[in-house]
Amino acid sequence: MSASKIKGSLLEYVVRRLLLNCGFTNVRPDGLLIFKRSGLTMINGKGAAHDADVLLNPPIQMPFSYPFRLNFECKAYKKRTGLAIIRNALGLRYDINEFEVITRHHLTERQNNRRSTLAIDNRQRFNYQVGVASVEDFTKPAFEFAANNKIPLLSLRWFLPDNICDSFHEITDDYVSTFSGEQIRELLSFLKGEVDENGLNFIEEPGTIFNRIYNSVVEFENRVLIGLLESGDLLFLFSQDNHAIEYISNNQINLTTQFHYIRRELDYWSLSVNQEVDFGFYLPSNIVEMWKNQNFDRQAAVDIKTQMFSKVFVFIKNGELPFRILNIDRRWLNEIGEND
Repeated sequence: MSASKIKGSLLEYVVRRLLLNCGFTNVRPDGLLIFKRSGLTMINGKGAAHDADVLLNPPIQMPFSYPFRLNFECKAYKKRTGLAIIRNALGLRYDINEFEVITRHHLTERQNNRRSTLAIDNRQRFNYQVGVASVEDFTKPAFEFAANNKIPLLSLRWFLPDNICDSFHEITDDYVSTFSGEQIRELLSFLKGEVDENGLNFIEEPGTIFNRIYNSVVEFENRVLIGLLESGDLLFLFSQDNHAIEYISNNQINLTTQFHYIRRELDYWSLSVNQEVDFGFYLPSNIVEMWKNQNFDRQAAVDIKTQMFSKVFVFIKNGELPFRILNIDRRWLNEIGEND
């Protein structure tokens, strides 16, 4: 078993676990359009069947639209992820969204104006969004291409400690060879989401690189929320306070937000809820580009807050609703607007 395959599966596990913790759910294969092959989840497209690294349903769906699904392509490279990978993601999104089952029978039926059935395949259709997740960051061309094509990006460097991200690259073929083939197979089975107590016991055993990464993710997932903007952009909200998520989940009063940034990190903002708990997040790439085109002007930032961040839907796992709505603090927004 190659180290690159283990690293890729470990990254998939981390991304899947974080999203499931925020209320996403696994997509169940139907055996035809989505199926299992050699432990991989495959999704049919217009040109081929593709390996879907992390394929999930969001906690909520938008009305008057086909249901959405999210697929993250995971790249555990040691270098930054480049433009070619993001272009491939765009091609994948096109291929699986444009796929349609057309048979000779369906085509023949179209010739009959008095036909009793529709000349289309009777199946549930979905809108698939394809994102890219990586251990390292993204190159500037990759970042800009993703922004222009609305491809969500996720880097472990944005929220996990550097030493944990570095640990991924310590998983080499020589390191993997220090374990038995059976141990590695059980680990891979566990990372792929299969019920494997031996794989779980192995990754929970202290002293391995796998356990170091696993423990960091388990500790971190209690401090992350996923937010959705009205534009459809996703936010990964990180808190240093273990009680921040509990505050949002259990607080029944109106939740208002303020957004701040510092000049030396223009793409990293903070979100304050009722001035009680704080979360950090990286701006979606398309919003960064929008702000960049206005020379990162302060008034432009106020306008972005007004237009893009008036509401944030945050996904939570407890409560009657799967989300809470964070409304921007209008009085605060008016005050900072008047000061410019």
